[in-house]
Amino acid sequence: MKENVRQSECGLRCKYCGYDTREDVIKAAFWMGDGLIVIEDVLARVCEGCGEQFLDEETTQRIQGLLKNPAMEPRQQIRVSVYDLSRLESMAKHRRGPPQGGNPAQSIRNSDPEISPKCKYCESETVEELVKSVFWVNEQLIAIENIRARVCQRCNVQFYDDETAETIATLEKVRAVPDAVPKGTPIGARRDATVSVFSLSD
Repeated sequence: MKENVRQSECGLRCKYCGYDTREDVIKAAFWMGDGLIVIEDVLARVCEGCGEQFLDEETTQRIQGLLKNPAMEPRQQIRVSVYDLSRLESMAKHRRGPPQGGNPAQSIRNSDPEISPKCKYCESETVEELVKSVFWVNEQLIAIENIRARVCQRCNVQFYDDETAETIATLEKVRAVPDAVPKGTPIGARRDATVSVFSLSD
């Protein structure tokens, strides 16, 4: 699973950072072309340290089957704004600090001030790419394109430099608490995307 979740043996400790994991019910989002699929009611183990989310084999197979052949009707279809990170570089100058009320682990945990060609979790090679990803702030889904990152060729973890991580954190802050950012902060979205919402409990 390459977006917010990955398969593991679902042990009690995170295989990347070694912290304890807890059982939780999550939402997972996946890019399908220019659109997104959100799957709700996903049983996972979530790392208390780095925020990584792990699925057991049965859950992984069910999600893969849904992504390959989404035959069922979605619970709902919504539109979300897709932001272009290259247009948001100046946002970090307006506001400092992590988002309030959200889960900054999705972006901040993989920031690295000295981006290494090796993955700090599995020691495999990383490759510089422009990626797109999704982040949850409270119940809001934020989609971002053109993120400069180094991507591990084995475990698919994305590593951002400090400036990129700070810009993403600022966008999360803007969406979570709009009044906290001064007027004139450039937050315009590049485009809208259709999100189909499914549930594993259906």
